[in-house]
Amino acid sequence: KQWYQRRVRGSKALDLNQKYIKAIQRRATAYEKLNKYEASIKDWTAVCLIEGPEKSMKAGYMATSDRVLKAYGDDKAKKLMASRVPRLPSHTVIKSALDNIHMRDFHSTATPESLENMGDKLYIQILADIENREYDVVPDKLDLALKEEPVKFLNQLRCLRGIFAWVMADYKTALQNFDAVIVDAKSYMRLKVQAHIHRGEVYQAKGDKNRAMADYNTAVQLDEDHPDPYLHRAQFYLSIESLGPAIKDLEKCIELDEDFPAPWTQLVYGQYQMARTMTPSLLDQVFKNLGKMQEKFKDVADIFALYGQVLQDQRQFSAAEEKFLEAQRLAPDNVTYKAHVATLKMMAENNFDSALVLLNEAHEKDPKCDFVLENLGMIYIQKQMYPQALECFKKALELVKTEAEAAHLSALYIGIQCQWEVCDEYNVKPVSIADLQDFSQMMTAPQG
Repeated sequence: KQWYQRRVRGSKALDLNQKYIKAIQRRATAYEKLNKYEASIKDWTAVCLIEGPEKSMKAGYMATSDRVLKAYGDDKAKKLMASRVPRLPSHTVIKSALDNIHMRDFHSTATPESLENMGDKLYIQILADIENREYDVVPDKLDLALKEEPVKFLNQLRCLRGIFAWVMADYKTALQNFDAVIVDAKSYMRLKVQAHIHRGEVYQAKGDKNRAMADYNTAVQLDEDHPDPYLHRAQFYLSIESLGPAIKDLEKCIELDEDFPAPWTQLVYGQYQMARTMTPSLLDQVFKNLGKMQEKFKDVADIFALYGQVLQDQRQFSAAEEKFLEAQRLAPDNVTYKAHVATLKMMAENNFDSALVLLNEAHEKDPKCDFVLENLGMIYIQKQMYPQALECFKKALELVKTEAEAAHLSALYIGIQCQWEVCDEYNVKPVSIADLQDFSQMMTAPQG
């Protein structure tokens, strides 16, 4: 009742003076206490825009607005993921997930003709579909194969069904299949390892860090000579900015399989983050490792993309563009590299029109790439094309596979929607991209 009365008093005061800052603040606080986050965010946005970025930063208005935005994003993300209709994401996302494991754990020398059970026969076909990147047919084939009660490849099918459910953000189906592999006494050890790894990823996506870490640790304990558990535990450490343990796990992964590209990219990414935040002297080692990786993995596009991101962050724009273009040449179907070139155009040339063209080309080629959609939305914000920006964020929200990604995009969506409404209602200027964030901080972790 107290907060309801405060909201009413704030609204009455604003009837007399629309830009009375203290009244807007009081009403914003009341809305937050009443769990009316959208209304609270709108009021805090009004305060920040009326007062301006510098004063709002000093007075703590932006920090308060960010806190309410985070609460809204977290709440919205949980509801969104709970009601999410499973769908296959971009082929880039699927390939990235599969590139982060050793598919040899699933390989078989059998042929469909040598097998009697239809489920087992389908498993061999599914492996060929994955090899040929015919991902769209895989989930239905996996379901059909499991209904046929396979004899030889039951747990392989369960594990792959779990992986595809995971990339589709179908947490329930993923957990059911991973649990079945883990408890089945007939499961091969390496399949149990894979099940623990990917169950850990599902828990991590749901925000359950303790259970995620428990699964990663169990996977390491089950097979200390398997590279994959170290890679995925390292990715978890990177996500919580625990760089030392991440680097240690990645070095162990490389020791176990030095020809596995994924840990190399993650290692250099972690080293670079450490150089930026704690140990600048590591920068020389980062560039040495980038050069070493480039020579060792001449056909791996992610290596060149990471090299490009580091060069871009160091404001070596021409050299960065060369790396991104090489990544595009090596993997023309991966539109994230074109998105990086677009970001480069914004940073190096302040050329938002060229960036918009590139991102629209990328979106047309791969409409399911949420990374492209988010970047496209950011360009539309800069151009004050708010309806188009909101449409991009809405589409991206339908594609994300973790609660953290959903929370980030939900907060971004409501923040921009409120800014648009406030600018119109209060006749104030919008905040520019330069005020919102520095594009030099948009470096992304290697996909996985």
